[in-house]
Amino acid sequence: MRRVVGRKAVACAIGAFLLPSGGALAQERPAAVATAVEAVAPVARQPFRRSIEDAANLAGGLTVRLSKASYREGEPLALTVEVPRAGYLSVVSVGPDDVATLLFPNQQQSDNRVAVGAFRIPGEPAQSPELLAKPAGVTLVAAFVSQEPLDLQQTGGGDDDGQSQAREGFARLTPAARSQLEKLAARSFMGLPRTAPLQGGVSYQLVCAAGVTCDAASLAPATGSPPPAERLTPGLLLEGEVELALPKGAWLRRIPEKGQRLTRLSEGFVPRLYTNADNHCSIGYGQLVRQAPCGGSEPVALRRGISEAQAEAVLAESMRRAQRAVMSLVKTELSDGQYGALCDFTYNVGVAMLQNSTLLKRINAGEHDRVPAELRRWTMAMGKEHRGLKLRRERQIGLYFEGRPVPRTPPGDEALTPIDIRVGG
Repeated sequence: MRRVVGRKAVACAIGAFLLPSGGALAQERPAAVATAVEAVAPVARQPFRRSIEDAANLAGGLTVRLSKASYREGEPLALTVEVPRAGYLSVVSVGPDDVATLLFPNQQQSDNRVAVGAFRIPGEPAQSPELLAKPAGVTLVAAFVSQEPLDLQQTGGGDDDGQSQAREGFARLTPAARSQLEKLAARSFMGLPRTAPLQGGVSYQLVCAAGVTCDAASLAPATGSPPPAERLTPGLLLEGEVELALPKGAWLRRIPEKGQRLTRLSEGFVPRLYTNADNHCSIGYGQLVRQAPCGGSEPVALRRGISEAQAEAVLAESMRRAQRAVMSLVKTELSDGQYGALCDFTYNVGVAMLQNSTLLKRINAGEHDRVPAELRRWTMAMGKEHRGLKLRRERQIGLYFEGRPVPRTPPGDEALTPIDIRVGG
């Protein structure tokens, strides 16, 4: 049985969640997939901000909380990291100028071994020189807990700015350190949580200059990655609100945390209205506002911007349709990783695309060794190969085979032609 709701419900659903709230809602390495993910996203072509943000979200498992949502330039900054298992803590900030600074460890405390529990910076006594909110704009604050010590500090000579940083007690993050974090994060996501070499978490610090409005609408359009101009409208949202009936007697199965993380990472959070690659007005985690560019006539509540918690609530509501579709259409038992990967795939391409896909036929026939090849077909959008879709498929494959070897080549010799997510095949 299908239930169809008018398209206006999409915008109404966003408005319904515009209330103050808190937050909603890794491992043995399958070498082939981890290597493929690392190859899809060469470090040199990405800004520090995007690399660090992706690594923290991909590794997952940490909660980073700032003492407040927004600061005035020059105010003291405080943060808390919830550490779920002992390890070595590194905290990195990346400002709007894309300068990546290692906040912890630092000159005042070089020993960064931490125990389970809440770790506060600065603590009592303070573990770091005074942290000041600057410069004005959006600063990304990412935390990582590794099982082995990491050398992330820039060493050797530097320019005057680098020497100034050293006098303040903080070091720059090196390109080699960024690469190390990316690789560890990819391995952590692809394997089992109990053996993850890295955990990560991220928060956003809004720093406002004196005399200006300080709210979510002040955030830069490209707070998250990928940039808005590279984002695609989720296929599920283009279908309207269509839900398939659950199997008789079944309850809606929760998406595992890693599956939720995959969708949030793939869509990227933008707190304000933006026009995406489809020329659609969107907000949050790809939530569709209207199938036309943003023009200033959107609801006032949306023009003010939304928080991550609000965006997560809207995403969770939209994902219910993906959950119902996977539970209704897949006739074989799925692991948590398989279920999470297919929910993300369905959100990305749409219920109808999953329903009519060869991928679904393979899964229902129990031919899981064919899944990687089928997923890798879905990498085109609007007639062109899309780099973001290629990376997303590799991450879906890694989650589908979580902690297990991934089949390297498709069985048989059938030709596997690429598929456009807007056309299907």
